[in-house]
Amino acid sequence: MFKAFFILLFLHGLVLNTFSSSSSEEEDDDGSSKKESEEHPLKGHGVHWGYEDQAAWSSEYSHCSGKSQSPINIDSRRAVYDPKMPPITLEGYDLTGDDSALTLLNNGHTLQLSLPNTMHIVSGFDSEYRAAQLHFHWGTKEVPGSEHTIDNVHFPAEIHVVHYNSKYADLSKAANQSDGLVVLGGFIGIGLHENDNYEKILAALTDVSTEESNTEIPGFNVRHLLPNNLKRFYRYNGSLTTPPCFQTVNWTMFNDTITVSRRQLAALEETLKAGRQQHLNKNFRTPQLLHGRQVFASFTDMPTGAGRGRLGGFVPSPGSSDFLSRGDILAIAFGALFAVTLLLFLLFAYLQHKKYSKIREDLRQNVIYKPATKEES
Repeated sequence: MFKAFFILLFLHGLVLNTFSSSSSEEEDDDGSSKKESEEHPLKGHGVHWGYEDQAAWSSEYSHCSGKSQSPINIDSRRAVYDPKMPPITLEGYDLTGDDSALTLLNNGHTLQLSLPNTMHIVSGFDSEYRAAQLHFHWGTKEVPGSEHTIDNVHFPAEIHVVHYNSKYADLSKAANQSDGLVVLGGFIGIGLHENDNYEKILAALTDVSTEESNTEIPGFNVRHLLPNNLKRFYRYNGSLTTPPCFQTVNWTMFNDTITVSRRQLAALEETLKAGRQQHLNKNFRTPQLLHGRQVFASFTDMPTGAGRGRLGGFVPSPGSSDFLSRGDILAIAFGALFAVTLLLFLLFAYLQHKKYSKIREDLRQNVIYKPATKEES
C-alpha cells in the first residue's frame, strides 16, 4: 500500500509537469495564431497586419493606441444599470425564401457572411442601422477565442453582426464617423446538441477552406444566430477590433449565450486556412483598457438559468467545462485520484493501528497475575 501510494504520487507530479509545459508551449506558439478579423471593408490600407503582431498595430494605425479601444473585459459588478436603454428591435432578419443568396467568404482573417441592407435595427438607438456583414472570432480547443470577456472569462467563440448608420451611403463611408457603426455581439458556448441554425453556415466550410475563397448559401433566418433573449445586454462605446481601429462603434454584447456542439466548433477551428497551409484560428484581439469608460447594462435581475449573467456575478454557460484545457482537466482528475488514494492510505493506517491495538489488548488479558510467595521472593 505504501509503495502504491508513493508511485501514484510520483506519476501525478510527472504528468502535471508534462502537461503544464505543453500548455505553455501552445500559448507561446505564434505560428498558429492568425490574422484578426475585419469589422469593415477597409483592408488596412494595404499594410499587412495580423493577430501575432497586434502590439505593433499602433505604429501603422494611430487609432489602435486610442483610449476607447475594443474588445474589453466586462466587469458585471461594475456595470451600471440604465433603465432608459430601449429594447432592440430587428427587422428583415428572416431571409428564408429570399431569392438572393448570401456570400460566405474566408478572407484570411475570419469567416464572413455578407448581409443585405434590408436587414436593419429599427429601435434601440438614436438612428436606424442597416446590416452589412457578420463574422466570427474563435480559438482552439485549448484556447477559447472570444474577444470580449465577462468577469475575465473567455468563451469558445464570438459572433459580431455589423451595422452602419443609414444616413451614410455604405459601411466604408460610416466606418470613421462618430455615430457610424453598431455591432451586436454574442458569446458562443458549447452545448450538448447540434445547432441547426449555425449548421447552415458551418456546412459550407469546406467550400471556403482556402484564403480568399467564397461560396453562396441560401438565405435563412439570421435572427436565430443571436440569443433568444435580446433584452439582456451590456453596452459601451468602443472601436473596431482590427486596424485601423476606428473608435466609432456602439457595442452591444448580449448576456445570454448561444450554444453549438463541440463538433461544430471544431469544424470552425480546424477547417479554414490562412495563407498556404496555416490554420485560421485564434483570430481575436486581447481585451483593452477601459480608460474610464462606463459599461451599462439593461438588466439587474438574478439569473434564471445557465449562461445568464447578472450585475454582481456571472454564471457560466452550458458546456463551460470545455473552457478548460486538457492539462487543467488532467490536473483535476489526478488531484481527485490523489485525494482518494490519500484517504485510502489513511483508512488503511487506521485499520492497521486498530488491529494491532486489539492484539496487544488481548495479550495483556491472557497474562495471569500470580502474587509471589515469601519463598519465591
